[in-house]
Amino acid sequence: MNWQTIKFGTIGALALFGLLMPDAAMSQRDQPVQKRADPISESDIAYRFRLFETTNIWTFILLDTATGRAWQVQYSVGDKPAGRSVINEDSLLPEGVIAKNGRFTLYPTHNMYNFLLLDRENGRLWQLQWSLESKFRGIVRIP
Repeated sequence: MNWQTIKFGTIGALALFGLLMPDAAMSQRDQPVQKRADPISESDIAYRFRLFETTNIWTFILLDTATGRAWQVQYSVGDKPAGRSVINEDSLLPEGVIAKNGRFTLYPTHNMYNFLLLDRENGRLWQLQWSLESKFRGIVRIP
């Protein structure tokens, strides 16, 4: 018996088990999985720039973790060009504060176009919105 046989045998058993599960368990299993914000490891904090996934397969958010500046990054495999668009080009650091990697991070919301931008040093928050149209991209401070 090789790995392929074991893999398909296990999948078949799991599929059969799924058919025999009670209705309550089935409905819970069929619920969409909520994507959690990934925890920030010490190695992530060491880097100035991080890419954050969106639910759009072509779009990422590039965050400068030291200043809070952000860009929408789109990649391409076809005729449409890849590119980078500004979401926030201004530093969010308080005046006179020295930039430090890992200070800012993003958390996804249930709205695919919006993230919460957190200043991990003092708790300040912004709503960051990406869009294919420039007039809908930007950030708004949450008091």
